[in-house]
Amino acid sequence: MSDVAICGSAVLPNAIYFQPEEDLAMRAIVAAAKDAGIRREDIRGLIGLTPRPSATQHYMSSHIASRLRLSVEYIAEIEVAPAGLCNAIRLGAAVIREQNLPAIAIYGSARESAVPTGDYFDLRTSRISDASFNGPFGMGPIAWDALAAQELLSAGEATERDFAEISVRLRNSALQNPTAFFKKPITVDEVLASRAVASPIRLLMICPRTDGAGAIILAREDIAQRDPGRAIAHHAQAIAHDGDNVVSEFAGRSFGHMPATRAAADKAWKQTGLGPKDIQVVEPWVPFSPMEIMVMRALGYSRDYTKETTVSPSGGLVSRGHPAVPTGFYSLHEIVEQLRGEAGARQVKKARYGMTASEAGNFNTCVVDIFARFDGGTTAA
Repeated sequence: MSDVAICGSAVLPNAIYFQPEEDLAMRAIVAAAKDAGIRREDIRGLIGLTPRPSATQHYMSSHIASRLRLSVEYIAEIEVAPAGLCNAIRLGAAVIREQNLPAIAIYGSARESAVPTGDYFDLRTSRISDASFNGPFGMGPIAWDALAAQELLSAGEATERDFAEISVRLRNSALQNPTAFFKKPITVDEVLASRAVASPIRLLMICPRTDGAGAIILAREDIAQRDPGRAIAHHAQAIAHDGDNVVSEFAGRSFGHMPATRAAADKAWKQTGLGPKDIQVVEPWVPFSPMEIMVMRALGYSRDYTKETTVSPSGGLVSRGHPAVPTGFYSLHEIVEQLRGEAGARQVKKARYGMTASEAGNFNTCVVDIFARFDGGTTAA
């Protein structure tokens, strides 16, 4: 995508907010535009991720365009899922090319804290799998991830201590991230002593439901060339679906393996000629610590994957926070900062390529996105 680039990125800290979702989204859009160094007049399109049913404001893009006084030529909303932001980037790039627009703002926001846990399960979690059968009986993400984690344990591919060590590493990374929700270090013993939610998944292995918002500015090549060292190219994207439901309907299906993630990664490697060890930073969509092992294995990494690449220097969903709708913006924002060399204490040396892996379910869909500096350089950090 050499003729379109990500020129601006911004996220709000993961927190509990009392402002409505549209206000959070506008704050993120304004901050991303400032980061990109563009004028209001340059933003000629808005693409939003569909707000939760609990949000006060719907048709949010039209509302935001009015409140920010944006004269836009394109407005769209894309359904939320891990693939939502990925699809929005592809759509935005296509619109910029087709209509020769200077820039498009892509945004998402959510106030997860505004929805009681029971309502949250009824409105969303129970409907991710088979809404008429599996969901009402409690087969939600924690339950099926627990089954997957049990499979890893039974096969000798991981231990409960491995799961706890992931939580500790993610928490230590989050301590260096100003947008992360958790700011207190934890120990392996504390993780293993925390309450079992769905064995072997414990409370300190689970992401917090947070509020937040994020936005990126996707811009035409001439705008990216104003500051090419800070612009980020969308180097490749690969999507795969394994033909199964979230909770398998086929006998013998493994819970602990992720064929869609493996297929998407293989496509990405073929598109780019890169391999797992060529990626300096990976931000996977991992709401539960045991899932990190499954995702990294499916992406083609070894069991000692932390020796091959840096995983979730942002703290990941488990420690950074998981506001669901805009979560993808937080992962992408980390990649943007790393490739620019602006990640501060989290900075990975000589980061040239960054990757996000966005899974959905257990685990029938995956989108793998690879990003690189627009100018082709490598951060010297």
